[in-house]
Amino acid sequence: MNPLITREEIAPLFSRHLQVPGIYLANHSLGRPLDAMQDEVNRFLDAWYAEMDGAWGVWLDMLREYQELVGELLGLTDGNLVALKTSAGQGLRAVLNALPQDGSLRPVRVVATRGEFDSVDFILKSYVEKGRAEVVWLEATEVDGVPEYEAQKLLEQCRTHTPDLLVCSSVHFATGRVMQGLDHVMEECRALGIVTLIDTYHSFGVLPSPWPRQADFAIGGSYKYVHGGPGACWLAMSEHGANLGLRTLDTGWFAKRDLFGYARSESAELSTDGRAWWESTPPVIVVAQALAGLRLLKSLTIERLRETSLHQQAELRETFGKHGLSFATPVEISHQGAFSILPAGNAHHVVEQLASHGVKVDARSGFVRFGPHPLNTSEEFEVVAQILSKIPITPRSSGD
Repeated sequence: MNPLITREEIAPLFSRHLQVPGIYLANHSLGRPLDAMQDEVNRFLDAWYAEMDGAWGVWLDMLREYQELVGELLGLTDGNLVALKTSAGQGLRAVLNALPQDGSLRPVRVVATRGEFDSVDFILKSYVEKGRAEVVWLEATEVDGVPEYEAQKLLEQCRTHTPDLLVCSSVHFATGRVMQGLDHVMEECRALGIVTLIDTYHSFGVLPSPWPRQADFAIGGSYKYVHGGPGACWLAMSEHGANLGLRTLDTGWFAKRDLFGYARSESAELSTDGRAWWESTPPVIVVAQALAGLRLLKSLTIERLRETSLHQQAELRETFGKHGLSFATPVEISHQGAFSILPAGNAHHVVEQLASHGVKVDARSGFVRFGPHPLNTSEEFEVVAQILSKIPITPRSSGD
């Protein structure tokens, strides 16, 4: 077997998508839809049409497979440690609403980086404004013009402030940088009694180990490299996280101990496993969206996908370099996630100009993001480089 995934190997799985003209290099924004996704959505609908409430037999099987696949790709031994959410932010809120651990009504103390995705950033700031949280933010260090976050400084913040919760991305969304040294931070936080939550949105489906094993919780979803579309997200927990005894206010009948018993007691009797983190009736159709992509990840293996991604990014940089275009490259290629970044003070203008030529990419924080996929070809890289070389690019400043 070729260690790299080729277009020929997987193109038949994306035949509908490949009928659309243009060059797609924004896979990190919205993953390409598989043909089989339509089959799974139809299976969801067919069960509904044919069985009505009896469709729950099929739907529960879908939910179980979703949990098992996500859990396996996260390295968990039990799929029940995965709770379906409609957004990663919903998973964050569930954990916030389970703290402080002592059950007091004081604000939740949080340490987070300034590089977290907009939803995480916005939710934390909303909690601060409501008096529900106090947040200490770790500022970035500019390294060769790229904002990066140092694990040691993050650990120092935790030692100084002893928060209830540490929130951090394993791969930062704007730059694609893999945060180094998180394993040690998680170990130290566990020793300090700090609950830890890792945002894996840009590492799940990208890195063979998308989150440190010592972390308590992880959030992520299927929107990007997982080819599952929006809404198919999750909150996952390590066995240690599941055994912390936390009870969240974000709950509903799917978290009940006896799910279909419909018995009522004077107290909210939670399930004794990860289902305690579920809420009300889940939107099963988003699971139908996601199953084909998760199965593909499992069959191709994250290891092959990672090797292919790094090979393509190296080729992309070499091709662009021939046209005088320079990516912001980390010291080690393994320190980059699944996309490469081109600094540009006029990044959004660059994206618009590329789109006018049928090339789809996107921009964040003064960087144009290029996410190659095994479906992309060397010829496409050359075409994009030629187009881009004719677009004026202004220097990026640290404030962008």
